[in-house]
Amino acid sequence: MTSTRVDVRPLPKIDLPPQTSDIGEIAVRTARPGDEHAVCRLVNAWADEGLTLRRTPAEVVVRIGEFVLCEQGGFAIGTGALAVFSPALAEIRSVAVDPTVKAKGVGRAVMTFLVDAAKTLELDEIVLLTKVPGFFAKFGFREISAAQLPPSFLEEAIIGRGRKLVGRTIMIRDVM
Repeated sequence: MTSTRVDVRPLPKIDLPPQTSDIGEIAVRTARPGDEHAVCRLVNAWADEGLTLRRTPAEVVVRIGEFVLCEQGGFAIGTGALAVFSPALAEIRSVAVDPTVKAKGVGRAVMTFLVDAAKTLELDEIVLLTKVPGFFAKFGFREISAAQLPPSFLEEAIIGRGRKLVGRTIMIRDVM
């Protein structure tokens, strides 16, 4: 099998000023070594609810450059990842917000950062799998069928990683 996966590329440096949310000023930044436990805390809280895939610190640290952290007062309150699979396609994964600040603009800040990163990388499309399509539709994502995904993406990102499509909505959006 020929892999379409591009080596893990750290997200580009995007200088976003602190954003105002319903909970005050928040900042989003590219994750760095040492952030893996914060990422896991956020993602695994939703994994316990069946909404994300569980992550271990070892899994996260290998791909730390794909992740972002949203912080308030130096405390991680949101995360997400942009995994680049080819010069044209990336997947948004592991979007998670601290349950105590759900629906306060943190997820919006994470998504804005990830979409801006995809634009900076000049990608064509972003795909994601979700159980909450309404949230992602707000960012221009639309539902598609598995047959509309590139076969190489299905083989590597889904089947090759032991992931399932059952119970998830596949969504895609153009980047530009």
